[in-house]
Amino acid sequence: MTDSTNSKDEARDEHGNLLSLASKADSRKPEDVRDGAWRKARIAAGHMVVIRSHFKSIFLIPLAIISLVCGIAVTMNPDADNWRHAWGLIWIFGFMFYMNIFIFEWNRAWTIVLLGGMVTTVAIMFAINSDALPVFSGLWDWLKGLKLDLSPQAYMFFFMFFAFCAAVSWIKTRLNYVVIEHNEMQIYRNAFFGDRERISMMNPRIEVKVQDMVEYFHPFYRSGTVVVHAPTKTIILDNVLGIRRIERITDRLGSTLSVRVENEGHPN
Repeated sequence: MTDSTNSKDEARDEHGNLLSLASKADSRKPEDVRDGAWRKARIAAGHMVVIRSHFKSIFLIPLAIISLVCGIAVTMNPDADNWRHAWGLIWIFGFMFYMNIFIFEWNRAWTIVLLGGMVTTVAIMFAINSDALPVFSGLWDWLKGLKLDLSPQAYMFFFMFFAFCAAVSWIKTRLNYVVIEHNEMQIYRNAFFGDRERISMMNPRIEVKVQDMVEYFHPFYRSGTVVVHAPTKTIILDNVLGIRRIERITDRLGSTLSVRVENEGHPN
């Protein structure tokens, strides 16, 4: 019992020492520490950030979930036509929304135009809606008359297809990604095989761009583009999820580096 307790205490001490070492901006990885453990400690200390650039297919995850839910719902009650039509409408609207992310780029100007057009259209519909011209009931009857429904097998096929496309994007981000610290940037290509390039990050310039407002305001993604201007090359990382969190960390890394360089160049 004593040996087990001592082992746990030693593990806690080792973990605490690693975190203490990783919290120093200019620390280097000790030779006896695994890369994964050191990276976790540096990220937890706020001195390292991993930036992963996704394929557009990562945005298909919600559509895969919608397809799965619709498939299960229709399977539970396959003979109710209204039930199937309702789930068909839900799937079609979800499909239209996420296809718009792929087809169009909703920048600030187009987003304002779209929202303004939608608000204006709804206001006009409320203004002209009456017993003589029942706009909303007529629209609902038209939607029900479309009879847009799919078989459970079709829903499951789309679920597997969209999930596969999103999985390819996820796997890609584990093979190719960028790690930024105070003093360097590491570019991993085919990371499973150890392909890595190190670039000095003295006085870096990092841009964060939000080119698609739908992708940025999406509650699951909040994505954007990160442009890293290194001394020898420029790296463009598209479809970076949690873009504002990445921006806050890179700002802190850059400011810490600037202060450290200034102190070294002008000692007190």
